[in-house]
Amino acid sequence: MDREQVLQLYDAYSDDVYRLACSYLLDPHNAQDAVQEVFLRLLERPCAIRPGKERAYLARVTANYCKDCLRRAKRRPPPPENAAEPAEPDPAPGRAELRAALDSLTPAARAAVYLHYYAGYSAVQIARILGVTPSGVWMRLNRARAQLRAQLKEENRDENDVSTHDV
Repeated sequence: MDREQVLQLYDAYSDDVYRLACSYLLDPHNAQDAVQEVFLRLLERPCAIRPGKERAYLARVTANYCKDCLRRAKRRPPPPENAAEPAEPDPAPGRAELRAALDSLTPAARAAVYLHYYAGYSAVQIARILGVTPSGVWMRLNRARAQLRAQLKEENRDENDVSTHDV
């Protein structure tokens, strides 16, 4: 691909690539690195993207890159416990609990949730992107919904118990 084509793809799809990378990697800095790497690969390697399939192609490349990053991270020793965490802005009320619940999902389940609910892909399209069967996608989505439902119920129950004991 030439530079102009990659720049057009970057302008059109960099936000989607970033969000998918965040759903896998859970770190905005690593997700930004993933975006750079995905578009850099388009420049360096010859590829032919069918017209109208650019978004799906980039989602597939992003998912594969993030899976590779997660595999490499498993082989590295964990960082020291006293490493400073970057401060994140305070999210809207209720968003923090949802974000924490989403972060607790497996990377595969997070990716399926993101691609289905945020990017608007169907199960068949997600299956092609992630390299699984459509029934595998539905299974991931159902398990993720059940896990999210259980976690959010538990958090609500804990909050109600604390508020009734304080009165």
